[in-house]
Order: sequence, then structure tokens, then C-alpha cells
Amino acid sequence: MKIRLGVVALLVLGLFITGLVGIFRFVENERERELQVWQTRLTIIADTRTQAIEGWISGQIASVTKLAQNAALQLYMTQMIASAGSGIAVSPGVEAQADYLRNLLVVVAHRSGFSKSPQGPEVGANVRRVGVAGIALTTRDGKVVVSTPGMPPVDGSLLSFLKEAKPAETAIRDLRLDAAGKPSMVFATPIFAVQGRGAPSDQIGWAIGVKQVSDELYPLLRQPGAIWKSAEALIVQNNDGLIRYLSPTRVGDAPLARSFAIDTPALAAKFAIEKPGGFAVRRDYRGNDVLVSGRMVGKMPWTVLYKIDREEALGDSDTRLNRLVIILCLGLIGVSAAILAVWRHGASLRSAQAAEKAEQMANRYEAQSKFLKLITDTQPTSMFIVDGDNRYKFANKIASDSTGISEDDLIGKSLASVLGPADAIRYEQINKKVLQTGEAQIDVHRTGSNGDLRIWQAEHIPVSTELDATPGVMVVEEDISSVVNERERRERTLEQLSDTLVAILDRRDPYASNHSARVAATAEALASEMGLEDSVVATARTAGRLMNIGKIVVPEEMLTRAGSLGDDEVRLVRGGLLKSAELLKGVEFDGPVVAVLQQVQRRWGDCNPDTRDTDDVLILAQIVAVANAFVALISQRSWRAEIDMDEAAAQMMADADTVFVRRVLSALLNLVDNRDLREELTIESNVERH
Repeated sequence: MKIRLGVVALLVLGLFITGLVGIFRFVENERERELQVWQTRLTIIADTRTQAIEGWISGQIASVTKLAQNAALQLYMTQMIASAGSGIAVSPGVEAQADYLRNLLVVVAHRSGFSKSPQGPEVGANVRRVGVAGIALTTRDGKVVVSTPGMPPVDGSLLSFLKEAKPAETAIRDLRLDAAGKPSMVFATPIFAVQGRGAPSDQIGWAIGVKQVSDELYPLLRQPGAIWKSAEALIVQNNDGLIRYLSPTRVGDAPLARSFAIDTPALAAKFAIEKPGGFAVRRDYRGNDVLVSGRMVGKMPWTVLYKIDREEALGDSDTRLNRLVIILCLGLIGVSAAILAVWRHGASLRSAQAAEKAEQMANRYEAQSKFLKLITDTQPTSMFIVDGDNRYKFANKIASDSTGISEDDLIGKSLASVLGPADAIRYEQINKKVLQTGEAQIDVHRTGSNGDLRIWQAEHIPVSTELDATPGVMVVEEDISSVVNERERRERTLEQLSDTLVAILDRRDPYASNHSARVAATAEALASEMGLEDSVVATARTAGRLMNIGKIVVPEEMLTRAGSLGDDEVRLVRGGLLKSAELLKGVEFDGPVVAVLQQVQRRWGDCNPDTRDTDDVLILAQIVAVANAFVALISQRSWRAEIDMDEAAAQMMADADTVFVRRVLSALLNLVDNRDLREELTIESNVERH
């Protein structure tokens, strides 16, 4: 007893240690989950702020580019630069052009935010006020042609920026403090000569936009709806080993006023620059631990970082998890003590309960098995289940009676030993495929011969391992002989009806004696060429065969008369053709034959096509119409001679997309050019004649 108690104590100790490890792992996973939630939040906000800044930059470039692409501006710039280079005195026309361009620049600058009053007091003395924003048009070497009032002078660093810009490409000067001590940016776009192709040799000057960006750029860093006190978005940049903060900070630092060495340990800005799109816990410019994520800004060497103090983000979570650790540890200690206290009593009690539960489960399983057997035995179909080795695991009464073996003796036997190897192989091959794919399969096969021919449909269904310990296949087999025989009888009746109607029609119109058969063959060939399903192809053949049945109501003398018909007679013949669907609407076909003929009637009669029909009906109507028209053209009539197949196809292609669908005509051309349609129609004609 002492040895057993010692073993139990060791087990409880192991359980305690395992539980302790599990508690700390659980808590750690919770912390990781909380970090993932914040990672998602910060990356989304960093993405939206970055997109806002990129959109703003693109907008500034677009404003200047649109100005540079103004045709009048390009023309006037070309003339003014040419006039200045000729050394001729400035003419009134050039002055008018300059005034026009200056007014244009003022309007664009005001609309696009490139205007700001010059800095400094306005005095009567000859003292130049400092310009901080504006738009200017310059020559390629930076000489100002015209500019807005308040435009900074194009000299010094601004002139150097233009000279270093690549010809025929847009250039952006990075953030820097202007003469007024405010963050400023410059956007330059090349101006090309009129009808220039955008090559460097076509460039005649620059359109330059200068603006102070604090009022437009930095507000984009604020996330709408953010409620966190310590959250902050910043624009940072790696400038030759020095990380510069280009935007203002929450502690009051002005733009471009704060910087850190690139090797500053655990710096959040360094992480954001080096790993854009990443997420980590680092220290910000104040030395506080923060959660940070960053994104690179397109077109500029900037990184947008978004951060929040770790204390604000995870403080409540840390407090909750620490409390949870204490509670779980106390609970684990209590559970371990309880296990030791009730071990002896619990062992016997569990054994009794386990035995009772096992008996209940056995009784329940037996009751369920009997209930399943009762249900399956009342079914009119054979049902049995085999395992992966094709051995019987279950069979209902009909299945066992068909083998001549009792239900109990059948379990465990292989299909080959019960049905014979020849019959069993059919089931085994399908069962193997079902077990491999996990999808049900349906097989139709025939047994017997002559008067005892039977047709069977077997559905092989995978048995999930959730229902049984081992995988298997359930086979449900049903005798469908009567259904198939009835369908085949009906198909023979319809075929005989079609033959009879076509024979009557052919005897009334000797010039079109083979027309229906050739239309049917052509429609069938077109449907097959277009890759339609077998059932649709069969419908096309039947509809083509019966399309002209309506001619039965047309007087025979009109069908055989040589020469052309009068207008009333033509209408009578056409009206007869449009009667085919009406004559056949009471006949039940396997496919939508009547619907196809009705669609042909609407298209070639006085009505518009019914767009409510299915796609199969609409395309079949076009197929039958094309086949009928084609056969009519290549066949002799009482009033005209036939024409060659190539010529007939060419005539019909002229009506592509107007009378006929191009897809069907393309299939017809392919049949005429690459398939032996001539031989196929000849064979069909001979078969019909005999």
C-alpha cells in the first residue's frame, strides 16, 4: 500500500509540475495573442497613414505635372525662351504671354496650396521680403521665365537641386527648413516642347512648386478615431547613419529637430526603418518601451512608424494575466491535494462507474445496431458495407438474400468468395477509388442476358471513420431495369415519329427530300465541334431534324413550283416553317427540343428572342438556324441551283454578329475547312434516302 501511495504521490507531483508548466505556457500564449491583436491594429494604422502621405505626395506631383502639360503653357514657354535667346527686345506679344502664364500660375498655386505671403515686415525701403512658397517656370538651366508673387529665388540650393535633377523626370526635394524656419518641399516636373515625345532632348524647362508642408503633411499622421493617449505616428529617415525625426513629436520637438545615431540600442525608429512591415517592442525617443510598426513611403526615403506605450497597450492585460497565474496556481495546489486525499475512495468509485458506463454504451450500441438493421431491412434496395479489404461488415436482408447466405455468416467474408472473382472485381475497383478520393461513385451495369437482362445502379459511398473505427464503403444497389427500358422505348417511339414526319415531308417536297436529315447532321456536327455535352448534341440533332415539319401545312404545289413565289406565297411558306414548334409542343422529348424550335421561331419570325430561356436553348437555336440556312444554300431548289459549301459559308460569315452568332459560324468554317463535312452530309443523305 505504501509503494502504491508513493507511486500516486509521484504521479501527483508530476501532474503538479505539468500543470504549472501549462499555466505559464497558457499565460505566455495569452500575452502573445494580445501582442498579435496590437500588431494587427498598429500595422493597419501604419498602412493607412502611409497611404495618406503617399496620396498627398502624388497629389502635389499631379498638380505640377498637369500645369507642365498645359499645351498653351508649352507653346508660350517655347516662344518666350526662343525670344530671350535671340537677343531681340521683348515684344508686347511676349509680355502678354508672360502675363497669361503668371496669371495661370497664380490660379494653380492658390488652388494647389503653393501660395503663401512672403515673410518679414512690409516697409517702404528697398528691402526684399522672404518668399516661402510659389510656382515658377524656368529654363532647363534654372533661369526663371515667370513665377508667382512670393516664389523663393531660384538660386543656391534650389538651383543646385534643379541642376542635379534627371532630365525628363519628376524630381522631389526632401524636407528641409526654409528661410522662415518652416519645413518645406520642392516638386519639379519637366516641361516639354509642343508635340514633344517626352525625351530629354524635348525638354525646354521646369515647372517648380515650393510649399511649406506643416499644415498639409503632418495632420495626415493623426489617425481618425484613435483614443489611445500615448499613440503617435512619426516620419523618420536614415540620413547617413543618423536617424532624423522629420515630423513633430508629442513632447514638443519641432520637425527636423530631433535625431539619434543609427546604433542607438533598441531604438523603435531604427527598427521601423530596417524592418518595414515588422512589429516589435522597442524604446522610443523618450526611452519608454513601446509597441511599434512601420511602413516605407513610396517616392520618398521616409518611414512612417506608429507606436504606443507598452504600459498603455498591455498594462491591463499584464495585471489580468498575473492575477490569473496566482489563481490557477492556487487552484492547481488545491486539486493536487484533493487528488491525494480522495485517491483510495476515488479509485474504487471510478472503477464502478467505468463498468456501468461501459455496460450502458454496449446496450446503447446494440440498440442502435438493431434500429439501423430494422430501417435498412425495410428498404427496397440492396445495402451492404465492406471494409478496405472488401470484406462484409454489414448487409441488410435484401443483400444477404441475394447471396443465399445468412446475414450472420456473411459478415467477415470477402466479396470474391461470396460473389465470385468476376463479379467482385467490378465492386473492388470502384471501392478502391472511393477510398482514395473520399468521394461517392455511381456505377450502372447489366447482368443476365436475353429475356433475363437486368440493369443495376450501384452507389458507392465512403463510410467516415467518425462513424466506424476503420474506413469502408457502403454500397446501395437498385434494379433500374424498368426505368431504363421505359426510357429506351420512349426514345424509339420518338425516333419513329420523327422518321414518319420527315418521310411525309420529303414526299411532298422532292427538292428538299434530304433537307431535314442534312440539317440534323449539320446541327449535330456543329454542337460536337463546339464541345457541348452529349445530351445537348442529341437535342441539336433532333431539333434540326424536326425544324421544317411545319412545311406540312404548306400546299404541295407551292413547294414544288419552279420559279420564284409571290409575296403572299412567301409569307405562307414562312408561316408554315414557323408552325413546327406549335405542332410538336404536345410531344415529350428528352431535351428542350420544342423550346429550341420556339426560340428559332421567335428569332426568324415577327417576335424578339425570349431571353428568359437557358443558355443551352439560346445557343441551340443559333446552331439549328445556322445548320438550316447552310443546308438550304448548298441544296438545289425548284427555283434555283445549289452553291458550293465554301461559298455558302462565306456568304453566312458576312452576316456574323448581325443575323448569326460568330461562335457558331466559326465552328461551321472549321468543319468546312478542317473536317470532312461534305462526306458526312453525303452519307447522311444516302442513309435517309434508303
